[in-house]
Amino acid sequence: MIDTDLIKVGDEKDEIQNLRLALTHSKDVLTKHSENGTFLFVTPSSYSLLGYSPRELFKKNLYDFCHPNDHHHLDKIFQQLAVRKTVRVSFRFRRKEGDYIWLETISSPTNQANETICISRDMTERIIMEEEILETQEKYRLLVEFSRDTIGMTTGDGIWTYINGEGRKLLGFTSNNEIIGTSLYDYVAESDQKYLTNFLAAKQSINFELNLKRSDGQLRRAEIQLIPTIYKNRRMFQIIIRDITGQKRTEERLHNAEKLSVVGQLAASIAHEIRNPLTAIKGFTQLLGEKEADDYTPVILEELQRIESIVTDLLVLAKPQATDIERANIVNLVKGVVTLLNTQAIMCNITINVVTSDHDLYVECEVSKMKQVLINIIQNGIEAMPAGGEILITIKQDQNYIYVNVKDQGIGIPEERLSKLGEPFYSTKEKGTGLGLMICNKILKTHKGNLHIESKENEGTTVNIILPRA
Repeated sequence: MIDTDLIKVGDEKDEIQNLRLALTHSKDVLTKHSENGTFLFVTPSSYSLLGYSPRELFKKNLYDFCHPNDHHHLDKIFQQLAVRKTVRVSFRFRRKEGDYIWLETISSPTNQANETICISRDMTERIIMEEEILETQEKYRLLVEFSRDTIGMTTGDGIWTYINGEGRKLLGFTSNNEIIGTSLYDYVAESDQKYLTNFLAAKQSINFELNLKRSDGQLRRAEIQLIPTIYKNRRMFQIIIRDITGQKRTEERLHNAEKLSVVGQLAASIAHEIRNPLTAIKGFTQLLGEKEADDYTPVILEELQRIESIVTDLLVLAKPQATDIERANIVNLVKGVVTLLNTQAIMCNITINVVTSDHDLYVECEVSKMKQVLINIIQNGIEAMPAGGEILITIKQDQNYIYVNVKDQGIGIPEERLSKLGEPFYSTKEKGTGLGLMICNKILKTHKGNLHIESKENEGTTVNIILPRA
């Protein structure tokens, strides 16, 4: 029998009446079901929540309104009837309008065998919010994990608690577990650690640059941002690291290019101003030497010739020179330069040896300029060996290039100064101008070649000249 307020079944009239009074103003829906899910009674709140009146649901089956993918949740309710256990489940219910809402249902067995009473409430809004939170968390996780910057979390004193995959690559590890629990100080160059201490102690958002030390010993320049935060009632730092090593190198190249441009303009001006008076001085000195022979005129002329050579070098920096390219045997060029410098080398107790597997190795070059490069490099080797020793010149080739390696046993060059070699006005010599290697570099570039320098203090320096084969 059914009245307008509540479905009544059998002798349970008094029990349901009491429940009806309790749920009159409730938004929850109370229902009673048989062991197969059939509705035996429904409270009137079903109309506002589910869109069905109690009459429309009476004798219908709950499974018919449940989303097919959620039937296994309903199974838990009716499987527990035998053990008479209270069950809490969530499932999607199809409303009369056709849309689904999430219901959270608490089910308890009644005094009647194989029957259960369910109290259901709408959890759609909460479920949607939870899904949105999970979706936001997943988006944030993916954003952090696949960021091109290193993103991590450290404690207030710099202990890593999280780091993304990019951080693993930056610091040179195979897995994040190798980093978690270690200190940020382990990856900062010793010279910068005092600055890191100050930044961590500040406890405020701050940006700075430091030299990071990878697990393989390489140094990388990094831009670091520290952001104070609270996680699980603990003061933490979110740390963002960007590798700017390449950017710094590019800036350095641009800076050197600007300096080289200034040097070129200055060199052109100086060469122009010097050549005119130099021509006059040289001419009058030759006239004086012809009129009256003495011991000084040849020395003056020789020094004037040297000044003229220096002016020519300045013009190499000022503008591209018209080159007279020819096919030349690089082995003969090297041996000719060695013969030229042998006297000076012997006076310094230095021997120069040339080793080659092939005596006919040809390159396309301007012979005078290539000799200038070889003289400059070998001369540097001689000057770097005050105690004497050996300069070994090795010449070899592969399919595309010829390699001339000049190795000395000199005092060597500190590692931190190697990157500066070839810059204008930077020299390891007390009275050097830094223009020699720069001129060599420029000449080799015009020949589509290259120059590499390797050195260790107190062990010597190796200069590698690379030229394309003819």
